[in-house]
Amino acid sequence: MQPTGWPRRAILLSVGVVAVAIALVAPIWIASWSPLLHITCVEKDPVEIADVQIPGLLLNSPYGGNAWGNATYPLGYLPGGLVGMQISATNSSADWAGFESNITVYTLATQQVLGPGPNKPCSLPFAVVLHPIGNPSTGITILGPGNYSDQSEPRVLFPGHSNSIEFSNGFADANAPSISTCGAPARDIPLVSSHLSLWVLFSDNGVNRTVEFTVPVVTDFSYWLPADFGIWQVDNLSAPGGPGGGWAFSYAPCTP
Repeated sequence: MQPTGWPRRAILLSVGVVAVAIALVAPIWIASWSPLLHITCVEKDPVEIADVQIPGLLLNSPYGGNAWGNATYPLGYLPGGLVGMQISATNSSADWAGFESNITVYTLATQQVLGPGPNKPCSLPFAVVLHPIGNPSTGITILGPGNYSDQSEPRVLFPGHSNSIEFSNGFADANAPSISTCGAPARDIPLVSSHLSLWVLFSDNGVNRTVEFTVPVVTDFSYWLPADFGIWQVDNLSAPGGPGGGWAFSYAPCTP
């Protein structure tokens, strides 16, 4: 006759095995790290490959004033030992400087990988990878002078042509204090921006896509505003959450 305690021991053993299995597998879904299987984000086949001009420095000048920009890239990022670019603009014109780069867009997929590791699922469907080629361009105008506002600034480098890269550098809303020189001396204002966000435009199986990416650049800006001249509303593009690019302006003259 089988001991009456055996079924209980078998049940307890089975429950223990299941509990251990759950303890090993559960972190895959509920923890930042798991010991058995972990989740990771991997790049799949590329959906777009092209050589394009990338703006690394976008500069707006205030109406009636001047602006200067000095962009610095990580050492070794650009070929030929190039680490910086400088441009200037005047009287509400906007200029850009940049470089040619191979750009590849990958689809991303979340996968389970055998072994211990951190759980890092994909947060976005695509990833953009740049491979700079060089061929720098500097001091090219994207908006002519004489505008009270940067609101009409183009979002592409070559309006009227096919463009793979889009940017946002015009005036949208005033998000910083206005600057006035009415009855006051000229102002010289420095600004540092630690990022520049761009967007790549491409087609994925017949569907038009737009994916954001960031150029690794730090830019020193300087803006000069003439004495007793007017009031400038400021859109600080380099504020947290903004696209970078320093300031954009909207001007109004001094009132009598």
